[in-house]
Amino acid sequence: MNAVVSVREIGKGGALKITIVLGPFQALPPVGYGAVEKVWYEFAKEFSSLGHSVILIGKCETVEDISRDSSGVQIVPLRGFSATGRLWVDLLKDFLYALDVRQQIEPSDIIVTNTFWTPTLLSLSARHLGRIVVHVARFPKGQMWLYRGADALQAISSAVAREIVRQSPSLQTKVRVLPYPVDLQTYHPPNVARRYDGDLTVLYAGRIHPEKGVDLLVASFHQVLLHAPKARLRIVGPSAIERGGGGEIYLNGLKKAASGLPVDFIGPISDPASLALEYQNAHCFCYPSLAEKGEAFGLAALEAMAAGLPVVVSDLACFRDFIEPGHNGLIFDHRAAESRLALGMLLGQTLADEDFAIQLGRNAAKKANEFALKTVAQRYLDMFSVILGH
Repeated sequence: MNAVVSVREIGKGGALKITIVLGPFQALPPVGYGAVEKVWYEFAKEFSSLGHSVILIGKCETVEDISRDSSGVQIVPLRGFSATGRLWVDLLKDFLYALDVRQQIEPSDIIVTNTFWTPTLLSLSARHLGRIVVHVARFPKGQMWLYRGADALQAISSAVAREIVRQSPSLQTKVRVLPYPVDLQTYHPPNVARRYDGDLTVLYAGRIHPEKGVDLLVASFHQVLLHAPKARLRIVGPSAIERGGGGEIYLNGLKKAASGLPVDFIGPISDPASLALEYQNAHCFCYPSLAEKGEAFGLAALEAMAAGLPVVVSDLACFRDFIEPGHNGLIFDHRAAESRLALGMLLGQTLADEDFAIQLGRNAAKKANEFALKTVAQRYLDMFSVILGH
């Protein structure tokens, strides 16, 4: 107990001890592909650069992964698991992983959790270890009541926050809304302005999964070509089930649907610099997610905006936190009977109107600047201070 008091006394002086627990299924960067892992890895480095003591607990696939970090963040590697896509099997794996996590956590000011069971285990048996912040990166599915012992539930969008309160009204006072950040040093407009009078590239970057609407995007490309005959579609992201994708059968179905169309399947890219180059070489970005209760933020769309791209997304509530339709992005009705045609027309007409596309991209980059890593990281630190009563 004395260790906890001493840690919190340090926190009162300005420096916090922050433990960040990531999930069992996605490896830490640089080899991982998950948005949550990428974001919290960047947060950890930023917090550390500001003088805070940061411990990052997560899945590491090899010892080499650990040695690549030189930011001052203490990394605690765990074995983790491969996801199966079967809910109860994966929940059991998450529970076993949470037991391992419980053994590794040191007394801290703040413990940020990103697993299903960890906040519950800590609330029941380890409240003395620190204040618990549950990072809610997906739409809740009725489980939020399990976290009533936590100190805060941090939702990454207004839509997620509303759903938490709808499902568990008693938790309203614990809900905080803080977005994901964008690394503007990595994701920024190209040095040479885009031109729309030659070959044109529509980019998708994200998990290759049915809920992401990738098949809808492929099907829309017949319509795109009517307006922009030189357009090409690049699909970047993991398809393997253990990486959060839809699996080989789904990928093969997409390739069959794309037969005869100018569509390239690039595969996953984990290196941020290489992914940023994809954004810079593109002319339009599309993120047609269909996950009504799964899409919580849409970081890939915000990264594309930071790169100065006109962005076309589906009509999900989470995108409204940063996209103003017609000003810094475009939204199509994915629920409409002819959504394929509507998406194709919107993409094609955007590519065909250079002035409109460039203006959208400029406004998008300006909006993305509000989500700079340093700015958003400070907002998280401010939240931690409020939770600690500083």
